[in-house]
This record gives sequence, C-alpha cells and structure tokens, in this order.
Amino acid sequence: MAVRNHLLRLLAGAVTAATPAFAAAQSAPSFPSWFSPPSLPALSSPPPLATKAAPIANVEYFAPRVFPAWQADFGARYWFAEGKTGMSLYGPQSLYGGMVSRLTYRDFVTNSGELYGRMANTYGLFIKGYAGIGGISGGTLQDEDFPTPSFAPYSSTESSQRNGNLSYGTLDIGYDFVRGGDFNLGAFVGYTAFREMLNAFGCTQAATNPNVCQPAVPSGIKIITQKNVWQAPRVGANGSVTLGRFTLTADAAWLPYVRLDGSDTHWLRIGSAAGDFTGPIPQDGSGMGYQLEAQLSYNVTTNINVGAGVRYWHLQTNSGTAHFENHIFEEEGLPQPLFWKTDVFGTFIGASYRFGPYPFPGMSYPFAGLF
Repeated sequence: MAVRNHLLRLLAGAVTAATPAFAAAQSAPSFPSWFSPPSLPALSSPPPLATKAAPIANVEYFAPRVFPAWQADFGARYWFAEGKTGMSLYGPQSLYGGMVSRLTYRDFVTNSGELYGRMANTYGLFIKGYAGIGGISGGTLQDEDFPTPSFAPYSSTESSQRNGNLSYGTLDIGYDFVRGGDFNLGAFVGYTAFREMLNAFGCTQAATNPNVCQPAVPSGIKIITQKNVWQAPRVGANGSVTLGRFTLTADAAWLPYVRLDGSDTHWLRIGSAAGDFTGPIPQDGSGMGYQLEAQLSYNVTTNINVGAGVRYWHLQTNSGTAHFENHIFEEEGLPQPLFWKTDVFGTFIGASYRFGPYPFPGMSYPFAGLF
C-alpha cells in the first residue's frame, strides 16, 4: 500500500514538471526526507521535418493537353431525291421585254450513289467532302409559250422525262472552334459542283394553240435535252453531338456566287432551213444558293457506323443569258435574258468506317475521346 502511494506521488511530480506554466504557479511538492525524486530531461521544441513537402502540381482543368493525332472516316451512301428545275426566257430588250417562254421540269426522281470522307486532327482542323453519280427518271416537262407581237395564242405542251443523269461533289476545309468530348462546332469554306441532264420525250398540246404539237408528237421521240452545270464556292457551319451510340450531325452552306453553264437542245428545231437552230443554244448565268444536310448515325462498333439523313439544295440565277446569236440559220439571233432555278430534296442512307486515331510521326499518346 505504501509503495503504491509513492508511485502516485512520483507520477504527479512528472506531470507537474512537464507543464512549465503550471509548475511556475504552484509550490514544489514535499517528499519524505528519505525519497529523492528523479530528475526529468528538459523538454525542447519538436525537431523540424527532414525534407519539405512537395508542392501540389497545377491542374489544367479547362485547357487539357492536346495530343497531336488524326483520324479519318470514309464511307458510301445512297441518295434518293425528288427535284424540280425550270427556266424563264424573256424577249430581246430591244424588241420585246416580256416573258416569251417558260420550261418547267417537275416531279422527277434521282437515284445516286456517293463516296464521302472526313479527316480531322486534335487541333480542330478538318477536311471533308463527297462525290456522287446517278440517274434521273420520271417527271414531266411543261413547255409554255406566251403571246408576243409575233406569236399567238398561248401554248402549253406536256412531255415525259426519262433517261436523265446527274453528278455532283463538294470539298471543304474548316476548323472546329468549339470542341468537347461529345460535341463540336466549326466553320468551313469549300467548293461545290452539280451537273444535271434531263430529256423530254413526246409532246401533247394542253392549251389551244393549233400550231404547236398538233398533232401530238409520239412519246418515243426525243424533243428537248437540257444540260446544266452549277458551280459555286461554299461558306458554312458544321456541328455534331453524340449521345451514347448515336451522333447527330448538321451541315449548312451558303453559296454566295453560283455560276451556271448550260445548253438547251430543241431536237425538232435543228435543221438547215431559214430560222432553224444550228444546234444546242448555249446558256449562262450567275446567282446564289444554299445547301442543307442533317444525319443521324449509330455506332455499331468503335470503328463502324450506319446512318440516315436528309438533304436539300437550292440554286438559282439572278441574271442570265440565252445566246441565240450565231445559232440560227440565215437569221441574226439576239441574246435573250433568262432565269434558272433548281431545287432538290431527298433522303440518304449510308455506312462508314473510322481509321485511327493515329499519332503524328514519331509520337505516341492515348487518344480515346479526343475527337
């Protein structure tokens, strides 16, 4: 019992010595004369750390490192469309400035196949384009001739259209100025070309003119061939957003300057008598237009996707000329103003394969989700 009391007093003395502020305010404890408490080592401040802590690295939350890489998508599509195109022809300004004739091809359908591709890198640059070829079938031609000082009465004939064809292509280069893991938005400049040829067969008078297509021309005889080539620079925007396996892409292009080069062949009026045409009548003009496109695609695998979309083109001339000069036997033909307009709307389906991403030569990085 006495030993335990001495141990308690020894513990109290150690605690008191370890608390300098407390020890200074209290008197020294009393111990029996025969007991001498052990001396405690003086306390000192804790030793400094052996090494400094490493600083926390800066984290680029809003500007992730761009790994230099590129990837490419190539595929094929089938485009089914319906079209309408027409011309309004006016008399020579020096003789008669009113409308003298109007040709309207309507309700024809096109079936075409095309190849397309897109290449892009992680810096936002891209190049894209497509090219296609196909046939034009169905539809009708309405050929109207309006009363003039030298022609009357009004005439309206109808012909069937078949055995036409078309070819087309675009090429764009652009930059995605907004880029995320599952979306992008960019702008581009490029060039487009569109060639169409239509053939009209047979001729039936639908008005009251007794001198035009009276009697009717059989449906097996070709009476008119129209060839038009449209070319234009493109300025537009392109964007896409991905939700799971689905990707929605949209493309809109403005055609600020459209150039038209064409020819109109009236087969029954080509001959060697006075007033006959020597051959096709050249036509040209300039104007504007636009091209719109949207597609929804599905990623079957990381590299293979299928999709469907819609496309609409509008091209027109704001000024143009039919060059009758030097194209009429024994008569002095005169240039005549004309205006052309073409609209094509349709749907397409397709599939593509993705190559990459691939690093630029001499580099190797992980690329998942960079495009």
